[in-house]
Amino acid sequence: MKGEFIEYLKSLGMTEILQQRVSSIYDFFQQVCPEPIIDIFVNDYVKEDGSREYESLWFFSKSYVMSTSPEFATSDKFDMANSRKKVVYWIIEKRDYDFKKATEKSRLNLKYTVCPIEMQCELKASKENCDYLRKIFHTYILSNIIE
Repeated sequence: MKGEFIEYLKSLGMTEILQQRVSSIYDFFQQVCPEPIIDIFVNDYVKEDGSREYESLWFFSKSYVMSTSPEFATSDKFDMANSRKKVVYWIIEKRDYDFKKATEKSRLNLKYTVCPIEMQCELKASKENCDYLRKIFHTYILSNIIE
């Protein structure tokens, strides 16, 4: 797995065992995606007790979006869709986030739809992960809006 992906996972506080699981999922997607995987994103949220919960994984190439089920740590359920110039709708909900620099209180939720299959995507971020989600939004969602 790419070094920058490992650094990203570490920045989220992910355990080494979970990082190894992410690496095996990355290896799977590398085998089935016809393009190089460029980016990774981990859906996360903060629970009431303050601990971080990791929900699902997202990988991005130039033309494809790949994701896992919310139980990615124990489930081998994956999907992939061509998203190049196929985004028809997006909505962002943000809390305590200025869309520039995340804080401990920042939360960001992005939902978007890819057509013609009408794939519904939901990406969630907390704390510093909001900055990564902002990057994903600009790089893969805004650039792929159907004109």
